[in-house]
Amino acid sequence: MPASPSSPPRDRRQPAAAGTATMAVVGFLVFVELCSGILQGSVPTVVPVIGADLHVSSGDLNWVTSLTLLVSGISVPLVSKLGDIYGHRRMMRLTMAVVALGSVVVATAGSFWLLLVGRALQGLFATWLPLEFAIVRDRLRGKTAGTAIGLLVGALTVGATVGSVGIGLLAQSVHTAHALLWFPAVAVLLCLPVVFFLVPESTTRSRSRVDWTGAALLSTGLGAGMVALAQASSWGWGSSGVIALSCAAVVLLVLFVVLELRSDDPLVDIRLITRRSMAPLYVLSFVLGFAIFGSGTANATFMATPRTLGFGFGYGTLGISLMSLPMALAALLAGTMASRVVSGLGARATTVGGFTLILAGYLTQALAHAAVWQFAIAGVLLGLGAGVVIGSIPALIMQGLPADQTGIGTGIYNTLKTLAGSVAGAAFAVVMNQNQLKIPGVHLSDEHGYVLVWSICAAVAVIGVAAAALVRTPAAADPSTAPGALPRAEGEPQPA
Repeated sequence: MPASPSSPPRDRRQPAAAGTATMAVVGFLVFVELCSGILQGSVPTVVPVIGADLHVSSGDLNWVTSLTLLVSGISVPLVSKLGDIYGHRRMMRLTMAVVALGSVVVATAGSFWLLLVGRALQGLFATWLPLEFAIVRDRLRGKTAGTAIGLLVGALTVGATVGSVGIGLLAQSVHTAHALLWFPAVAVLLCLPVVFFLVPESTTRSRSRVDWTGAALLSTGLGAGMVALAQASSWGWGSSGVIALSCAAVVLLVLFVVLELRSDDPLVDIRLITRRSMAPLYVLSFVLGFAIFGSGTANATFMATPRTLGFGFGYGTLGISLMSLPMALAALLAGTMASRVVSGLGARATTVGGFTLILAGYLTQALAHAAVWQFAIAGVLLGLGAGVVIGSIPALIMQGLPADQTGIGTGIYNTLKTLAGSVAGAAFAVVMNQNQLKIPGVHLSDEHGYVLVWSICAAVAVIGVAAAALVRTPAAADPSTAPGALPRAEGEPQPA
């Protein structure tokens, strides 16, 4: 979250008109975001292959995404602040090296636990976009900066599609998870020389301090809760280990909230979240993340389930990647139209409509999933709803905050949304593991487990509709706060 800049170094350059060198820098950053999108779009598509190669249950596969989202949600505000203090390129270099290491670990892991370590390291990719925004804003201003930021967000979206379809086509020639996972690893490795040798350092610095204690409490508290969920099926819900971890998670998170309320420079501004006018919006942020990120692994493993088991489509990697296109294209279309819808209907009505579409999509999946066309229709509804809501909630947040707090406010929105996706993935791992097929040697969820996942997401969407209807808007949406003027998210992972 940006802090007020202090006295800059003596070599500080004034923001200049977009020259050739500056636009070349933007081009290098666009390449980084394209590769980031490839990483985000390709791995979820390979999840069923990972399960088959490493003999992992469809429920436990949720951790492939959940753990990455957990690291992303915690690291974005922390690394963004470190970038403000120590330099944004410096933090890009550090995080790029860590993500590259994680990508190699993922591509070579001989066990599921080692793969999860790599996925945790990969979670730092989410910090690149806000760091890039800062580098761009350090060199450009006004419409030119807005255009550059739009290019970065667009490259991320295109990269996600390229990653999903590209790895599907690659799967026609190679058939192991290790071979396929080298595709995103190579993309990340190509970014290393770009960031180390071609991207300049930003010059604006902040005097704010880093809330290390808050970061430690938040990460260990959430981590303890995640481990409790992960082990509940094997240890038992009433076991001493699960109870101890759950209590530790509650205590640590309470301490985190107390610390943040007392801090002058908090990692997450709890006062802002609990403000009467803002609390419903941040509830919506959490609900949105739960709804759009939580079911990604379930969808992929359902589509990969052999038809001989009585459900699923028996799709390989290419089929799964192609089936993700209706949702992705619908989300892209809705995102481009969201600003017009908000201007015409207002942000609150748009948000209600978006969550209604998400609800319709999950109800369609829960009630009708025997045919491919039914799944595709559900994907379109989910994509339209997600695209609209991702545009309207930031508009509502910016309407309710002074101009000097919009950066912090939208940053909290992104953090809550990402962490909600992580929580959803952990919860659905439990649901799917407790509803496995009673077939020896088969570690797949039964049809009831998938229906439960989609039904829970539908119930969460109902909460979204109700909460959005109760939101009070102080004024009509200002065109300057429409989502077209706002990047999708600071480091926001793409919906799977």
